[in-house]
Amino acid sequence: MTLRRQSFAVLCLILGGLHAGCGEGGSLEPTSTTECSTGMKWTGGDSESPLMHPGGDCIQCHTERGEGPRFVVAGTVHATSHEANDCAGVEGAQVVITDAQQKSYTLLTNASGNFFLRAGDAQGFAFPYTARINVAGVQRAMSTPQNTGACGSCHTTTGTNDAPGRITTD
Repeated sequence: MTLRRQSFAVLCLILGGLHAGCGEGGSLEPTSTTECSTGMKWTGGDSESPLMHPGGDCIQCHTERGEGPRFVVAGTVHATSHEANDCAGVEGAQVVITDAQQKSYTLLTNASGNFFLRAGDAQGFAFPYTARINVAGVQRAMSTPQNTGACGSCHTTTGTNDAPGRITTD
């Protein structure tokens, strides 16, 4: 990473990621609700942002490319079970991850519905973990403990490995 890029990243952290150029603005664009139920879609390609690629497998992509932060758990809460990749999810959902040592981490989804637990914020995290979400008073919990934090690897448009589709409260 160049010195200029590092300086920009530090500035973004200092400003709390609130400025559009730091990744919390732009790149989510209006679309039809027949394409994405929330009417918003990620259009920023692979530009670095916490809003990027809702519904994707964040951990796999960050690992394969060797870029971006390292996550222990990452995924997206969607409005419906079968949203297409890049359709924005639900902002403000509470995701509670409880590791094998009963330590809980409460995460809030951002404007694209993404949530993530950075490795640096989860020292000593122990698998397997359980997960539950709370959205507008509705709570839903996973039925079995998980050994991977790559939520998007199972919670796909159609669902894999017995997942019913996207993470949602519907």
